[in-house]
Amino acid sequence: MGNWLSGGSTEGAINEPEAEDEPWCLQPHQLELWYNENIQRGTTQFDTNCRLAVDTVVRYLHEVCSTNKNLFDISEVIKGGSLGKGTMVKDLSDVDLVAFINPPHMTSLGSIDPQAYRDKLNAVFKELEAALRRTEDISVRINRSDAYLVNFSVEVRSAAANHPRWVEVDLLPTADNISGITLDSLFRKMLQMRGYDRGFYSASLVKFQRDFVKYQPVYVKELIRLVKYWAYTCLPQALRKSYPLELITIHRWEEAGRPSRFKKVQGLRDVLQTLTDLSRLRAYWVEHYDEALAERWIEKLGCSNPIVLNPANPTTNVCWVYQRPDNREQIQDAAAESLWSELLRHVVVTSNWSGRY
Repeated sequence: MGNWLSGGSTEGAINEPEAEDEPWCLQPHQLELWYNENIQRGTTQFDTNCRLAVDTVVRYLHEVCSTNKNLFDISEVIKGGSLGKGTMVKDLSDVDLVAFINPPHMTSLGSIDPQAYRDKLNAVFKELEAALRRTEDISVRINRSDAYLVNFSVEVRSAAANHPRWVEVDLLPTADNISGITLDSLFRKMLQMRGYDRGFYSASLVKFQRDFVKYQPVYVKELIRLVKYWAYTCLPQALRKSYPLELITIHRWEEAGRPSRFKKVQGLRDVLQTLTDLSRLRAYWVEHYDEALAERWIEKLGCSNPIVLNPANPTTNVCWVYQRPDNREQIQDAAAESLWSELLRHVVVTSNWSGRY
């Protein structure tokens, strides 16, 4: 589904780093303590505050439905993005909300043609935007909308914060497009569809996409947060796509033997080394589709490395943003430069990421 489902949201911006900035100026053995004090601390409270704000929005949308079912009728709202997956970083995170709309306001793609589906979706968009503009218990700002989503910012309130903080939310209304059909059958059916129309199925798959990351071990999600922090400090905003970085981190952890205990500094160096040569990156998972179907989709999409297929949807290469040579060069150069930092330059990656620094 365009940029959102292929690569994830582009998360918040912070200043470009200087050579003396932490953690890059630290010694390797100092990284764990720095992580606990600078990423873990504060993120937990921000996560709680963010959930309260988002839950208020979700509750409001359900109340709108219960009082006026002529507008739209929501059966379920699934939280995705960094919030739903448990990979949020304080002040630098995104939220995806997928709202499943009941008939007759939305009807599954399997029962109507794509144009009729788009017409119904457009009508729901108008009602959602109007409803969000009427919120009273929380501050909401509408930013933009496209064929798939409404993007808005919600104020995250905190007694400890001296100024209001805002988090971007992508709200994606959808019909239930996957009930009554196996995922394998769905993905094969999508082979015959135009890319634009395929995108409308993607929101229905968000639960599988979220859960793949959500149920990774805690220590893997901690490494993901560290990699995302690197992206926020070292990459231009257009390349700070969270989902490819999450999947690349999981892939490298799996290739390291799925260690249950490891040095974060070794995991970070391994991931950045991978990013310095994206032409060798090729990964997919066979939980929801088999290897043959994955290879068929790679051929269909005409992809060249780097390739990381969405584990919940083989119709998307989440590394699409790295396909452009200038983007690929930027991320490779940034990763290579970070490997020469005081933190990483002397680190040797060992099996299971468990050796000495």
